[in-house]
Amino acid sequence: MKIEIRIGAVFYEQILEDLSRCHPFAAERVGFAFGRIGSLVDRGALVLLTGYHAIPDAQYIADPSVGARIGSEAITEAMQAAYHGRPTRQGVFHVHLHVHRGPTGMSETDRCEIPKLLPGFRSVGRQAAHGILILSLNHGAGWVWLPDEPEVVRAHSVNVIGKPVEIFESEDRK
Repeated sequence: MKIEIRIGAVFYEQILEDLSRCHPFAAERVGFAFGRIGSLVDRGALVLLTGYHAIPDAQYIADPSVGARIGSEAITEAMQAAYHGRPTRQGVFHVHLHVHRGPTGMSETDRCEIPKLLPGFRSVGRQAAHGILILSLNHGAGWVWLPDEPEVVRAHSVNVIGKPVEIFESEDRK
């Protein structure tokens, strides 16, 4: 199944700005994006990210074995957002930045650690898509768990929408 993740350009810049901030001891930042699922014309799925939660400094745990480790309070807040988003089927996406240019993906640590968060999100937001979004300085990759699907699907694309905007005016508009 083809899955596209879409993010508005201003929202995308806000996420990058947050994830680029220095932390007192963590080597990288983590955040949670919130989104809703829709359908594409070709029977694929669209995930539109519409909100973001920055993890406060105090919710990180000092652990030099990983780039960043967040505590249960941060995870609980994300799960509560998924639960309270149930009427609108809001899903939770773990987001972090790999500071390089070009295509990116999950590191070995990412593959081992991040998927452990998803069952909790799925348990409180059963009708939503949940997942992982990893950004580089000019690229992104996503993994999505759709409702009622047991396996993760790698997103076909991550699209930043809205900048620059071109306006095509009709010829008969004089």
